[in-house]
Amino acid sequence: MKYRVLSAGLVVLGLSISASAQISRDAKFDILRTVIADQAAARIALPFGSDGVELSDDGEINKDKLDKDLRKNGQSIEPGKVVTITDIAFDDNRIEVELDGGGKNKKSIFDRIQVGVGMGNTTTPVGRDDKTAKAKGSKIIVRFPKKVPPALTVNALKEILNPLLDFNKQTFMKTGLESLPVEFQEAVKVKEARIGMDRNTVIMALGRPDNKIRETKNGVYNEQWLYHQRGLRTLFVTFEDNVVVQIKQYGSETTRR
Repeated sequence: MKYRVLSAGLVVLGLSISASAQISRDAKFDILRTVIADQAAARIALPFGSDGVELSDDGEINKDKLDKDLRKNGQSIEPGKVVTITDIAFDDNRIEVELDGGGKNKKSIFDRIQVGVGMGNTTTPVGRDDKTAKAKGSKIIVRFPKKVPPALTVNALKEILNPLLDFNKQTFMKTGLESLPVEFQEAVKVKEARIGMDRNTVIMALGRPDNKIRETKNGVYNEQWLYHQRGLRTLFVTFEDNVVVQIKQYGSETTRR
C-alpha cells in the first residue's frame, strides 16, 4: 500500500514537472503581442503550402523538405520580400509562424471585418467570399527537441528565425525600397500611396491603417484601408487582389484613380 501511494505521488510529481516545462502563459502572450503583425525580409525563397518550412531550435533548415516543397508547390515568397507575421500557434514541442496568410486558403487574424468610420456614414460588415480567396504567403515550423522553453523570449524566437527572416528594419526597408519601381520608391520616401502598390509597399509608405473594411461587390472582393488624418479627413486606399486600385480622401476634394 505504501508503495502504491509513493508511485501515485511520483506520477503526480511527474505530471507537474511536465506541465511546468511548457511555455508559460506570460511568455506566450508577450510573443503574440509583440511578434504578430511584425515585419521582416525573407532571406531565402519560401514555398506555398500548409506544411511549412521546418527549422530546428538551433537554426538548422530542413533543406531537403524545402527543396521538395518548392518544386511541388512553387515559390510564394522570393528572397528579400518584406513579409508580415499574420499568426503564431504554439504546440508542446513546436511553434508555427504564418507569413502573409500562411500559404493556404484560409481566414487569418487579419481577415476579420472591421466597421469603418466616416463623416456620419455607417459601413455594414460583409462576410468574405471564400471562393475569391487565393493562397498566399508561407509558414515556418520551429521544432524543439523536447518542449518549447517555458521562458522563451521574443528576442530568442527572432534569433531562431534569423536564418529565414531578417527583422532588422533598416535592412529590410532598404532591401524593400531597392526592389520597388522608381516611382514607388519616391512615393514611399514622401509617404504617399500610389495606384499599383501592394499591401507591403503601402505599409512602408503610410504605416498600418487605422481601420479596414472588407466586402464583395458584384463578385469582386476588395479591401479598404482607412487612414485618419488632420482636419477630419480620412484617406481610403482600396485593394483588389493585393493591388491598390483606388485612392480617395474624404474631407477634401482630392480623389485619385
